[in-house]
Amino acid sequence: MSYLDQLKNQHLQLNQLVIYRKVLQDKLIQKFVALISKLNDPQGNITEIQNNYYEICYDLINTAERMNFKGDLWQNHLLHLVATDLNPFTLTSEKLGNKLGKSLREAATHDLIILKEILNLNLIKLAKLLEIEPINFIIDYESSSIKEANPQNIKKLKKIFSQTGNEKELVQVLAKYHYSSGAGALNNHVAFSWDNQTGLVGIKDHDPIRFEDLIGYEKQKEELIKNTERFIKGKRANNILLYGDSGTGKSSSVKALLNKYAPQKLRLVEITKEQMDQLPKILDILRHRGMYFILFMDDLSFEDFETDYKYLKAVIEGGIEVKPKNVLFYATSNRRHLIKEKWIDRDQESGEIHLNDAIQEKLSLVERFGITIRYESPNQKDYLRIVKELAQKHQINLSDSELENKAKQWAMRHNGRSGRTVQQFINHYS
Repeated sequence: MSYLDQLKNQHLQLNQLVIYRKVLQDKLIQKFVALISKLNDPQGNITEIQNNYYEICYDLINTAERMNFKGDLWQNHLLHLVATDLNPFTLTSEKLGNKLGKSLREAATHDLIILKEILNLNLIKLAKLLEIEPINFIIDYESSSIKEANPQNIKKLKKIFSQTGNEKELVQVLAKYHYSSGAGALNNHVAFSWDNQTGLVGIKDHDPIRFEDLIGYEKQKEELIKNTERFIKGKRANNILLYGDSGTGKSSSVKALLNKYAPQKLRLVEITKEQMDQLPKILDILRHRGMYFILFMDDLSFEDFETDYKYLKAVIEGGIEVKPKNVLFYATSNRRHLIKEKWIDRDQESGEIHLNDAIQEKLSLVERFGITIRYESPNQKDYLRIVKELAQKHQINLSDSELENKAKQWAMRHNGRSGRTVQQFINHYS
């Protein structure tokens, strides 16, 4: 079979996809389909076809620089589409792994036979067929990014497709892959924000902080880790409120959890207090997924006139709808009671002050968090210990006495003793 006949066959096969139909909506795939269609047309304009080829190469390079791809750009692009496609096979695999029904396995096998064929498209051969100079670097590309080349999902899939023999075995390996790594956007990102119109929005460059970077607060970190490990093992775990002084590492501790446990199916979704009315919608989406989610509310507090906290109180515990087993709420706050202490519930008719009712209303939200962890500002001894450890890590060339004096002065002139103050001090002198 000539290479032109192979291309025509690939064109026909693409339209026969059943499970991975969304791949056909990709603009680059559509340009490839258009190119082959014009090749099939006896009246096709060769100059226009050649132009289509260069457009495909441009799109591949543009994607490579954005995604930090290395190697064969056509393969990387198609593997990215496969990795992030949300379809009945990938979604069911995320929840059940290899425990798929026979029919779904057969449908996935049908599509993977086609996709393996498309994956082998050789753009150098295509250029020669079009009688133009081949762009050789398109199959051995090096992106300009200093980061490690190729996202992890592309590396894993490339290994799976290259080392797996028949398509039935490939289905099993891919099902296992999606079970551990997620499907759709949950495969491509581990941290998310929430948009009231579009839903989950993946965060490309989330905070890379790790527990090794957080000096001190060992008991707090231990309790946080212990609860989270229970959660991702499918055991009963508690919602957590981290409260205390500003800049002590509450938010950083939660973000460090994500970086530690993302390979074990943990995902983080950050929401604001203005989005509390979205909680039923968010939970309805997350309960049907196979990953574990921390709904993260940073710097959470309510004034006495705000009532959105009642949405949160209802969904965490006590409402008609049961909170999904794969969701926990982690919140940080400078306030222990979350709702402003001056809140008073008045009887509008009699004018009587129901002080006990007011107190119970304030406490009722906090009580929904099974664990509360306090973060206090470090004393001077601990503050200087943190300074010394980070100064050594960042190779700051100051004597011990000079470092201590400057660190004390920095705390006095800025925001007092805290982990954030230390980091700002280190940033200034590194």
